Amino acid sequence: MDSPLSPPPLSIAIIGAGIAGVTLAIALSEHNPNLSLTIYESRREFSAVSAGVGFGPNALKAMALISPKLIAAYDQVKTPNLWPEKDHLWYEFRWADTGKLVLQVESEKGFAHCNASRVHLLASLAAIVSGTVKVEFGKRLIDVQDSEDAGFGNGGTGKTRIRFEDGTDAFADAVVGCDGIRSACRQILLGEDEKSAHAVYSGKYAYRKMVQMKKAIEAVGPDVENRQIYLGKGRHVLTFAIRGGQMLNIVAFKDSGGAPWTQRQWVVTSSREALLKDFAGCGDRASKILELIDEPEKWALFNHLPAPTYAKGNLCILGDAAHATTPHLGSGAGCAIEDVHLLSGLLTPSLIKSASDIKCAFLAYDALRRPRSQDLVRKSRAQGHILQLESELPDLANGNREAWQEYLEREMDVNPRWVWNVDLEGMLVQARELFESIRQGEKCAVDA
Repeated sequence: MDSPLSPPPLSIAIIGAGIAGVTLAIALSEHNPNLSLTIYESRREFSAVSAGVGFGPNALKAMALISPKLIAAYDQVKTPNLWPEKDHLWYEFRWADTGKLVLQVESEKGFAHCNASRVHLLASLAAIVSGTVKVEFGKRLIDVQDSEDAGFGNGGTGKTRIRFEDGTDAFADAVVGCDGIRSACRQILLGEDEKSAHAVYSGKYAYRKMVQMKKAIEAVGPDVENRQIYLGKGRHVLTFAIRGGQMLNIVAFKDSGGAPWTQRQWVVTSSREALLKDFAGCGDRASKILELIDEPEKWALFNHLPAPTYAKGNLCILGDAAHATTPHLGSGAGCAIEDVHLLSGLLTPSLIKSASDIKCAFLAYDALRRPRSQDLVRKSRAQGHILQLESELPDLANGNREAWQEYLEREMDVNPRWVWNVDLEGMLVQARELFESIRQGEKCAVDA
């Protein structure tokens, strides 16, 4: 039992109850039960966009290192390729116009890639959040003020002040922004005038929809039960099984031809006619899949420019709030899980004794996670150009299929494996060493 003179537990506010924020809450409650954790979410309940998500071996490794509970939660909702003989494949790539198989990309070391509904995954994760974690809905963030800026507004606690749109305040020793691509935390941390504070349009958009797998099989045959990508100039179509194989997730990507995205909303309701017009002439097989779609959602694909930092004082950003990426490597959510692994591995009882220690941990997290995550954003945009057969290389610009096949075989062997092959344990060791160095430097500065 705590002594009446014992200091209160250190408190961390997690802004955002999406996959990143909920996973962080699970990880921190497992790794440091001494922390007082509160999730603040702007919506009225746990909710996620109606889209698919997939994790590579890097993300599953991070989950396993954090907690076996995460693996169990994912196992409940994941769907692999439905043919057992193809569970070792990442994707099969075909020319959209002919339907001809171009190449099959194998997973790393026999890893079985799976996909899940974001809605179902978030629900599965939310179900294992510790009862000690407080969750407050309807809390839209408008400002974060550290103890120096907050002045008397922090109630004399010395804590960071968190202000919400409903006029209420909260106080915590540290804040982690997991509030997505339109992150208020990112804008507060970097400043409104910083160019990288706001996401930018990638020049591509996508139509998304889930359809019944039974209808897809009737349209194009049973091999639609396995992950496919149809490649075309300035456009490509991706499909994979979801919800236990009962549904097919379809994403049809299109280059905007340099046209800006002018609508305020980034996800808008479109029409079957607009979709089919954008993908006219894309081949019999891909067209039959797209013809199954009614009232597709049209998504503008935005991403972040490289931020100069992910941490300032006792505020840091994680996941899409830090490094929102296009989906062309299928690794945005997985990168967020990597973030959680490293940050939760720093915020342990053996390292964190005070709020100033959390600040040091945030700086170490920034130094180790920012380079890799920003590389992912860049590589994902480049992957989008490859999948849409866009290149200025002479042999590729003229559409030479033999040259493109050689190029695809090389690039599809390199790019995803860069994502998958990461030494997460070694990265955490480096982060802890850096943490100790930063903390010693902070102590020396105070002593001086």
